[in-house]
Amino acid sequence: MKDTNIHEKELKGRKIGGLVLFLYIVLTCASIAGIIYSGINATNDNPDPLWMFIVSIVFICIGWIPLLGLKVLKPNEALVLTLFGKYIGTLKGDGFFYVNPFCAAFNPAAGTHLG
Repeated sequence: MKDTNIHEKELKGRKIGGLVLFLYIVLTCASIAGIIYSGINATNDNPDPLWMFIVSIVFICIGWIPLLGLKVLKPNEALVLTLFGKYIGTLKGDGFFYVNPFCAAFNPAAGTHLG
């Protein structure tokens, strides 16, 4: 028979949500500036700003995906993380966390009611 014991794995050191959010804001501002710069300096004689325009547009289109990994936990709250059905770990304690953006987060106490 298969062993079905599940051991909790508490994830530590992932409170970098603020840093990820700050980097996203900086890169988004840089992408907007790159679009404006390449639009101003684009001429038929100088196609150099084209690469900056393409990189900026690609970042604007897919740069929001890492924001899906930002998780906020209140005091005495926990999140169970799974990645494609496989248990990754549990986040405990309050804070602003960053995890893999493709992880599904489940609050195990969400369905319980007191009183």
